[in-house]
Amino acid sequence: MEPQLAITMELDSTDTSMELGRSSDPNISLQSRRHSYLEEIRSLPVVSAGGSSSSSRSARSSSYYSSSKSSGGSRHRYVPYSSSSRRLVRLEDKGPRDIARRMVRDGFMGKLVGEFGRAPISALDRWFSELDVGFVLPSALEKEKGELALDQFYNLAVQRWARGITVMAEALSATQRYLQEEGSTVEGPAVFVELPTAQVDRDDLRLVRFVEATVCKMLAFADALAAYHTWHPMDKFSGLMDVRISISEVSRIVMLTLKNESLWLPDSEEMQSLINKIGNVFIHTKDNLDKATLTITNDAKAVTPVLSSMYSWETFPQSAEIHEATQLIMDYARLFLLYEVELVRTLQCWPNMNAVSDIVQYMIINLIDHLEKKSESLSDPSLRYLFLLNNSYFIQDQIYNNFFMRDRFHAKSMTSYSLPSDKYRYYQNCYLDVSWDPMLSCLHGKMPLWFSKPSQLARFETEFQTTCRHQKLWKVPNPKLRQSLREAIIDKVITGPTGYKKYLEAHPEQEKCSSDPQDMEDMVNELFEG
Repeated sequence: MEPQLAITMELDSTDTSMELGRSSDPNISLQSRRHSYLEEIRSLPVVSAGGSSSSSRSARSSSYYSSSKSSGGSRHRYVPYSSSSRRLVRLEDKGPRDIARRMVRDGFMGKLVGEFGRAPISALDRWFSELDVGFVLPSALEKEKGELALDQFYNLAVQRWARGITVMAEALSATQRYLQEEGSTVEGPAVFVELPTAQVDRDDLRLVRFVEATVCKMLAFADALAAYHTWHPMDKFSGLMDVRISISEVSRIVMLTLKNESLWLPDSEEMQSLINKIGNVFIHTKDNLDKATLTITNDAKAVTPVLSSMYSWETFPQSAEIHEATQLIMDYARLFLLYEVELVRTLQCWPNMNAVSDIVQYMIINLIDHLEKKSESLSDPSLRYLFLLNNSYFIQDQIYNNFFMRDRFHAKSMTSYSLPSDKYRYYQNCYLDVSWDPMLSCLHGKMPLWFSKPSQLARFETEFQTTCRHQKLWKVPNPKLRQSLREAIIDKVITGPTGYKKYLEAHPEQEKCSSDPQDMEDMVNELFEG
């Protein structure tokens, strides 16, 4: 994080509204919208973990969510996960800092902290509304939750919360810096001029009390996110990661702000107590986020808890296509690698936890084991091995041909992980053996003496045509795999050393009653389109 910039305030001596806690009208109401920063905060450019940017306006209309309101025990249907919906405000961006400086320069923060001393509830309501995080207050939370499906609400709330807490931290820092600069003048800080001596300590703590109230409310919402059990796990994981990243950055700014503020009252026990409380709230919330994140990580690592919530896993289809479970686990793998830096920090806080790359590998091993066991419910052995071939090839393709994953796998020396490619070849050979070997035995196997050569050829052709018709609508979705599988079949059955052409060369007398090899190749090339 770049160091904080010094903030220079050019104040007009006649504009007393810019004095923290004072105004020309002591009864001024903060409900006045003379200074409104809401639209600017909503329009802050945000950077996703994947690098794309957007404002809250576009994010509100395109946020991903996978299920409507549901009970915790319901089974979900798979929806492809898009990491582009996960976005953060990065503190190095100058937008939040510029807004924060103007909040101080306009006198907004001064009036806000002053109002907090007289009417804390209304001051916090105005503060959070201006930050676009009114939902951190119970009165607004239920209303906003009622307007959207819960998953959608929480996905959008995380983005708004990240913006809000970022601007909040910068505004508190700018306010403290302004006080520090004013306090260094000969006259002392204007905010405390003409206050009775007995009130000085109490009023000196107003900013710290305001920080404590603000931080506690904001982090209470983060705690609620961690405890919410019906949020879709992948959305919850990325949401909690976004929140944790924001808190890690914000806590450094806030705690440094409080440290600087404490220099004015080094002997104040209440000051130190408030600072300790705020620090403990940050630690407590990070722990809650880490526990919830680790639960999701461990569930995905074990695979079973994830699959048990999938409708399509319980009602396993008689199909060779890539299963939703495979796509889901690979979505988890991409998500874990996307948040690798922050996830590593989380894992370091807990004993006996693996590196992120180890977790991804373990997930894939467990997934393939589950797929093998589940595929036993497929009654046709050829369909079973084609199913396993499709799914193992999909895993390999994601690891080695997906740019994002390949980059991270190479960085972690994961190219030595050979299970997906080894399994892919194994499943392909098994498929070829159970589907196409039996018909070759018609040509080369020992037949009864009464079984004529033409009958052997006719039986082979019948078996070939039957197999092609049976498998024509089976699907191999990957074009590269589809083509290579067709070529392997043609080589094995038609053009290879034990194939149909070699048989005809050895028995030229049967060529008149045989099928055209090119027609047979054409039939193979029509397979697996689905």
